[in-house]
Amino acid sequence: MTGSRAIKTITLTTMAIIALMAILMLLPTYDDWNTLSSPNNDPHWQKYFLPIGSFWRPFDALFGYLSALHPLLLFPSLNHVCIVAGHLISTYLVYHIALRLRFSTIAASVAALFFCICPCVLPTVLACDALNQTYSQLWGLLALLAYLTLTGRNRHIAWAICVLIAALSKENGLAWAVVPPIVGYAFRLTDRRELRRQLLFGIAIAIVYAAVRLSLPHTDHYNPDYQPFAVMKKVKETAVLIATTWLPADYASLVHQPIRNIPLFLLTLLLSLPFTVMLLLALRKDTIRQAALLLLCAIITVSPNILLSLSMMNAYAWMGMTALLAALLTDSYRHRQRLVTTVTTLFILSSTITAVHYWYLSWKSGLMGKEMAQRTIALTGQPVDKAYCLIIEDDSPRFSSICVKPSDTFGWGIAVKHENAYKWPAVVTDTIVTRTTTQRNIQHIARQALAGGYDCVWIVDKNNIKVIR
Repeated sequence: MTGSRAIKTITLTTMAIIALMAILMLLPTYDDWNTLSSPNNDPHWQKYFLPIGSFWRPFDALFGYLSALHPLLLFPSLNHVCIVAGHLISTYLVYHIALRLRFSTIAASVAALFFCICPCVLPTVLACDALNQTYSQLWGLLALLAYLTLTGRNRHIAWAICVLIAALSKENGLAWAVVPPIVGYAFRLTDRRELRRQLLFGIAIAIVYAAVRLSLPHTDHYNPDYQPFAVMKKVKETAVLIATTWLPADYASLVHQPIRNIPLFLLTLLLSLPFTVMLLLALRKDTIRQAALLLLCAIITVSPNILLSLSMMNAYAWMGMTALLAALLTDSYRHRQRLVTTVTTLFILSSTITAVHYWYLSWKSGLMGKEMAQRTIALTGQPVDKAYCLIIEDDSPRFSSICVKPSDTFGWGIAVKHENAYKWPAVVTDTIVTRTTTQRNIQHIARQALAGGYDCVWIVDKNNIKVIR
C-alpha cells in the first residue's frame, strides 16, 4: 500500500468511525418504536416471521427478538451499527460495479460519494427502522455484481439467491430480478436476444417468491399510508423524490416551518448546484441511451414505493442506480479532472452541512422522547402493569423521521417501556383525541380507563405529561 493510499484509507476509516459514534447517539422516534426490528418478546414468535399484510420481512423479525435479549444495550445500537455497516458496504459495491462497467476511477469515486452522502439517504441512514431498506439495497447491488462478474449456472444461482434475500429484506428488492439484465444490455454486455432470456429468468425468480409467499399463512395488517392511488399526490411525491436526489440541499430548512432557515437552504443548494449542472451538461447523443436505461432501472427499483407510499426515506431504494447514472455522466469529463474535483468538493461540503444539521435535529427529536419517558416514570411513581396513554392531537408539522411530533417521539407510550428495559408496563394502550376535546371529556375517558382495569392514565399534550392513577 502506497503512502497516499494508506493516508486515504486511514482518513476514510476515521470519518466512518466518527459518523458511527454520532449515529449511535440517536434514539428511536416515530416508526422506530413499532417496527418489526424493535424489541419483541411476544411468545408467539412464529407469526412475525410469516407475511404480515402487505409485507414479509423475516430478517426484521429476527432483529426484534435479538434486541429483546437486552433491549437497553442492543436497541437501537445494534440497528444503527448494522445500518451504517450495510450502507458502507453498499457504497463500496457501487464503486466496484462502476469500475466493472468500465467507468474511470474518478467517475466511480463520484458515484460512491453521491450514494454515500447525498442528503436524501439520510432519513434511512439516521433511522433505527431502516434495516430492511439498507439490506434490500445491499443484496440488490450484490445481485447486479453477481450478474456482471459470473457466467453460466453460477451467475443464475448467485443472482437468484441475492434477489430472494433482497426481497425478504424488503419487498421492492424483487425489482432486482429484472434490473441486472437491463444494465447489462445498456452497456452492451448482452444482446437483445440474451436480454429476453435473462428477463424471463428474472420473472421466474419473482414467480417463485410470489408462490412461496402466497402459500404461507399471513396476518392481516392495515397500513394507513397505503391509500388509494391519487394522481396529484403521486405527482407531488415524485417531484420531491427527484428534487431531493438531483438538487441535494437542506430541505428541512425550507419546508419545516418551526426551524425554517432560508439562508441555510440557499447555501446548501448553491453549493450543490454546480454538481447537478455538470451532470445535466453531460447528456449527449453518445450517453443518452445508457442514461435512459439506467434511469429506467432506477424507476423500477423505486416503483413499488411510487405505487404505494413514497416518502423521503424511500428515496434510498433508487440511489444505487442513480449513483451509477451519476458515474456515467461524470465519465464524460474524464479529461477534466480539476472541474470534477471542484464541483464534487462543493457537493460534499453541501451534503456535510446538511448531514450535520439533520443529525442534530434527529438527536433532539429522540432526546425529547427519552425526557418525556423519564418524566412519565417519575410521575407514575411505581411500576404498573397496564397503562392507558391518552394523547391530545398535535398539529405540529413533521419532516420525515428527522423532525417529529412529541407524541411520536414518545412512541405513544412505548418510550416508557424502553426506558424500563421493557419490564413495565406490560400493556400500553393509546388513544388520540382532538385538540377541541374538552377537559371534562378527557377526564371522563381517563376514569373509564381506570375503571376498565388500567393502573394509570398518561395524558400527553405535546411534550407535557400528566399522570392519573
